[in-house]
Order: sequence, then structure tokens, then C-alpha cells
Amino acid sequence: MEEPLKILVVDDDDVDRMAVRRALKTAGVEMAFFEAMDCDSAIAELKNTVFDCIFLDYRLPDRDGLSLIKDLRQAKVKTPIIVLTGQGDEQIAVDLMKAGATDYLPKSKVSPDLLSRILRNAVRLYRLEQEAELAKQQQEQLSRQREDFVYRLTHNLRTPLVAADRMLTLFKQEAFGEISPDMTEAIAMMVQSNQNLLDMVNSILEVYRHDAGHKTLSFSSCDLQSILQAIVTELLPLAEEKGLSITLQVDPTGTEQSMTVMGDRLELRRLFTNLIGNAIKFTDTGSIEVHLTGSTGNDPQHTLLDTPWVMVEVKDTGSGISLEDQESLFERFRQGENKRSGSGLGLYLSRRIVEAHQGAIAAQSEPGKGSVFTVCLPVVSAEGAD
Repeated sequence: MEEPLKILVVDDDDVDRMAVRRALKTAGVEMAFFEAMDCDSAIAELKNTVFDCIFLDYRLPDRDGLSLIKDLRQAKVKTPIIVLTGQGDEQIAVDLMKAGATDYLPKSKVSPDLLSRILRNAVRLYRLEQEAELAKQQQEQLSRQREDFVYRLTHNLRTPLVAADRMLTLFKQEAFGEISPDMTEAIAMMVQSNQNLLDMVNSILEVYRHDAGHKTLSFSSCDLQSILQAIVTELLPLAEEKGLSITLQVDPTGTEQSMTVMGDRLELRRLFTNLIGNAIKFTDTGSIEVHLTGSTGNDPQHTLLDTPWVMVEVKDTGSGISLEDQESLFERFRQGENKRSGSGLGLYLSRRIVEAHQGAIAAQSEPGKGSVFTVCLPVVSAEGAD
């Protein structure tokens, strides 16, 4: 059986309080009935008891019901409040509902059927809201626990992976004795597998830091040309190993100022290393071209930003991306159809880095004809350059 509803009636008129009690009893409402004669005594009752519903007279000795409703809602009291008044002023009704009243009923219309129906509807909606709020809180708590678990797990995984990487490096250097060609090849495969796993763990950690708001960026003036040139130089051996050419093309009309952004240098390196590394990974023949273009904001070319920007395009002649995959390209844990697709975190992390720099990222691709990833970042302001 359901527990009796706890009802609080706030009214300074004994007859009106009795009328509410009698109407609810006549309607068969199982209840525990509480009374208060003014706002202060009502607040005192609310401090001691959690009610299912409050019937509130609009005119009270110490202040009006509208003022009490505002105070209760500001204090996060969400109990349904049904206002009973001897007046039928529509403006009062509007003001009450805006302040947070659940319903409004002139005393002249009070009857057992109407009062119980309004009460049951108010309680039902209130309980549904409570259930939804509880479910939301539980979901948020579960999400926090899951994120914390992933963070702790990946953080703990990283230590032995780094240790294993260092040990394998010592083996490659024959620090423990001479190794055969077959062992050299096997160790090289182990190093690559270990590095892939370490990269994945690092990506998960970075995503967690961004999503949890724990990522702290250190902004300074960054020359994108020098950053991109360093990345291209570092990744050149990887491209040459696959027989690919990789070039950096810089807009000849651009100035050093138009190529400079306010950013976190390490995060920008992570961003463009990921994009260029992906281009190499998914390209078997042809080339990777990195284009750097500066703008003063008056350039008629297409851009993703409305402010003065610098644009980096990473073009490849790889396998391309299907239209279906393009729709969710920058979503978390998105894995494409390509068999070489990784954890699905790289492009999501790239988007988070770009957004943290107030920029924009987009992709254009056609299966079998390669892809173009475009990043637009605001150029450093004159003040920021000083």
C-alpha cells in the first residue's frame, strides 16, 4: 500500500483549512494533514518535514503567497505548491505560475473531485521529476566513476609500457649482448606494438583530461610554420618508408605575423602530428601535402572562421573516407570501416584541441581519391604579439 500523502495547508482562516481537509477526505485521499497559519510557520514546518504537496493561501498575515513561493523555489524546495485564493485575478495567476506555483485554484471552485484531481496530478508530476532527477544523478555518478576508472587504469598502464619500451630499446642497442637478425626483427615488432599501445593509452589520458576539464593549456605566441616544418621533418622517414612524398607548402604572400597563433605549443604539435600521421597511415601511394595559409580576415577564400585566421590543410592521396564515416568523423570512439582504423580517439582529441584554441576543423573526402583535413585558427592579435 502507498504511504499517506503528507499535505501542508498554509492558511490563516480556520474554516478554509477545514474545507480543504474535508474535501480531500471526501475524495478518499489517504493523507497526513499538517497546518500552518502564516509564511514563517510554514517555513518552520518545511524544515522538519518533507511534504508531498502544499496548499497555499494567497493572502497571509505576514506576507503574500507569491513572496513565499519565490523564497521556497530560490531555496531549491521543489515540493508542488497549489495556490488557493479568494480572488480570480488572471495576472495574479500568471505571476504565481512564473514564480514556480504548480497550479492555481479560486476557493470558490474548491470541490472534492477537483481538489483531489489537481493534487494527484501535481504529486504524479513531482514524483516523475524526482525520478528523472535521480536517474540523471545516477547516470552522472556512473559516468564519473567510469571516467575515473579509465583514467586510473590507463595511468597505471602507462608506467609498465614506458618501462617495457626502455627495456626493448636496450635490447636493440645490444646492451645485454649480441642479438641475431631474427631477434632484431622480432624486437622491432615488439617495439612497434608497444609504441602503438602506449600511443593509445596516452590518447585516452588526454581525452579524459579534456573531457573532465583537467587539461591546463599554456598559451604563447606560436609560429605555425616552424611547428609544421619540425613535424614534417620528423615524419619524413615514415613517409619515405612507404614510398610517399611529403611536403610543406607555405603561402608566399603570408607574413610571420599572419602565421602566428596564440596557442599551447605541445598541443598544437599533438594536433598536427596526428593529422599528418593519419595521412601517412592511410595513404599507400602518392603524396601528402601540408599547406599553410595566412589571412588578414579580408581574404575571399573559404574559411571556417569569421575572424582573421591562419589555415592549415593536410591533403593526401589515400583511400579516402566514406560519406557514412564522415558524418561521425570527429566523434568520440568513432572507428571507421578502414581496417587500419585505430581507437577512434585521435580525431576526437584533435577536435578538442582545436576547440580549446577557439578554432575550427573540417574534413573533405571521397573514397579512393584521398582526403583534406582543414584547421583554421585565429591569428595572434597585435596586442598578443607585443
